[in-house]
Amino acid sequence: MIHDLRSLDKQEGQWPAQRGFERSFNFVGGASNFYEVNGPERPTVPLYRNNKPFYLPKGRYLTDEITDQAIGFLKEQQSEKKPFFLYLAFNAPHWPLQAPEEETQKYKGVYRQGWDSLRVKRYENAQRAGVFPSGQTIAKKDAAVQSWEKLTYDEKQYWQRRQQVFAGMIDRMDQSVGRIRKTLKELKKDKNTLIIFLSDNGAQGGDRARIYTARNTETVGLPGSYDVQNSNWSQTGNSPLRSYKDNPYEGGIGAPFIVWYPKEVKANAIKKGVGHLIDIAPTLYDFAGADYPTHIGDATINALPGLSLRAVLRSDLNQVDRNVPLFWERAGNRAVRYGKWKLVSLFREGSKPELYNIDEDRGENNNLADRYPEIVNDLEKRYEKWAKENAVVDYNRLKTNNQFR
Repeated sequence: MIHDLRSLDKQEGQWPAQRGFERSFNFVGGASNFYEVNGPERPTVPLYRNNKPFYLPKGRYLTDEITDQAIGFLKEQQSEKKPFFLYLAFNAPHWPLQAPEEETQKYKGVYRQGWDSLRVKRYENAQRAGVFPSGQTIAKKDAAVQSWEKLTYDEKQYWQRRQQVFAGMIDRMDQSVGRIRKTLKELKKDKNTLIIFLSDNGAQGGDRARIYTARNTETVGLPGSYDVQNSNWSQTGNSPLRSYKDNPYEGGIGAPFIVWYPKEVKANAIKKGVGHLIDIAPTLYDFAGADYPTHIGDATINALPGLSLRAVLRSDLNQVDRNVPLFWERAGNRAVRYGKWKLVSLFREGSKPELYNIDEDRGENNNLADRYPEIVNDLEKRYEKWAKENAVVDYNRLKTNNQFR
């Protein structure tokens, strides 16, 4: 029994119900408002439940509705006595920055210290917690981000409010995860359900104070506001890593990955090494004891990429070992990770490949490309081979045809 809570494609043929999910609740596109401000005839939050239009009542917070729908799916399938897969993709904390005011007020005053000092404190906390290598240096400060102390009093109040809302969005989502776990316990499935929590990318950069300014009719956080996360607080959110979403530096592609399965996975353990989204499906098949199909009818199915992380998650092994490289590409920006080495190539005029030793410099402060040209050449050749095998389209061609902006 499979359920989906989100769609990223506006083409109906690509919606969850057309892609194998038996129950679905989704908006279309990559993001949505969190509150409905119009009527059912012209909704600002166009939702669909099992392909049928669903109207979000005014005053209802989208994160709460997504959670309730997920809980409903779990209860519906209880009587069918089948294993289930629930894909629960919250909109939060994607823009627009909107949260229930009671959540926002929890964080009043929390961010008065500003993004400069908090950025360093998060680096120090990450080292103490063991999630960032001890002795390594924080990524260099983004020169485009204005110093907190140079802001006026009113500007500081405004930017504190924005981060309060962002924190409130995450808080409400965290409560929702707790509600899902409570439901699993009530259904007596908590001890036999594998939960994986992760984000799709690092925090969003940019310097826009507001988005859709003409439509911004309310204070940030409230229905009718359309503010977006900017580089200033995002640099703190990504700390101690470099850069933001869309870029192949660690701050753009690194994301949290938390696994909960008390039957096999030890609590409070930190695993090292490199994992990737392509590892999730092999890991789920491994835990479920299922075989991935090789054929459907007359069609031959491509083998799953990635590797199962089960052996590492269930044992005292601390290291995820890969003997093959990983590749990334988006909007012409690309990266290769192979062992300790990482190659970064940006799609902009005059840029040259950059090489980093991630084992010693995860902050990506020291470009070693000139020192190790043979490694750069090797990784570039590996990328070209992977791109050809996986039909990666040349971004220059997409840009020329205005297919990708």
